[in-house]
Amino acid sequence: MKSKMKAITLFALGLMFSVAAQPSLAEQSGDSMNITFQGKYIISTPCTVSNDQIMDISFGNISINGVNGIDHGQPIPYSVDCHGAPDDSQLSLMVTGTAQSFDDAAVVTSADGLGLQIQANGQSMRLNEPLNTTLGALQSLKLTAVPVKDPAKTLTEQPFTATATLTAQYE
Repeated sequence: MKSKMKAITLFALGLMFSVAAQPSLAEQSGDSMNITFQGKYIISTPCTVSNDQIMDISFGNISINGVNGIDHGQPIPYSVDCHGAPDDSQLSLMVTGTAQSFDDAAVVTSADGLGLQIQANGQSMRLNEPLNTTLGALQSLKLTAVPVKDPAKTLTEQPFTATATLTAQYE
C-alpha cells in the first residue's frame, strides 16, 4: 500500500511539474498607441536694454514758442543686448507709457499741454505698440524724444518731467 501511495504521489508531482513547465497556450492581447511630441525651442535669455540702467534725457531750457514738434529733439541713447542671438532674429521694440490725448506717439509730461513725441528714424512711433524689426537693424534705428504741444492749450514756463519704458523682445 505504501508503494502505491508513493507511486500516486510521484505521479501527481510529475503531473504538476509537466503542467507548470508547459508554455501558456493563450495568446496575450493588448493595444498600442503612437505618441507624437511637439514644441518650439526658444532661447529663454531675455534681451537687456541699456544694461538695465535708467536713461536720463535732459532738454535744458526750451523756449515756449520753440515747441513745434520738430526742434529741440533729444536722442534716446539706448542699446539692446540679446545675448548672442543672431542678427536676423525678429525683434519687437516698444515704448510703453501714458500717451497724450492729442498725440498717441507723445508721452504725457508733468507740464499741462506738453508732450514728448517718440520718433524712430524721424517718424512718430505710437506708444504701447511694438515696432517690429530685426536685431541687426537696430544699429541704424535712431530713437528721439521731441517736445510737442497741445494746439488747444497755452504753455506756461515751468520745469517738466516724463517717464516711459523701452522694452525689447525677440524670437
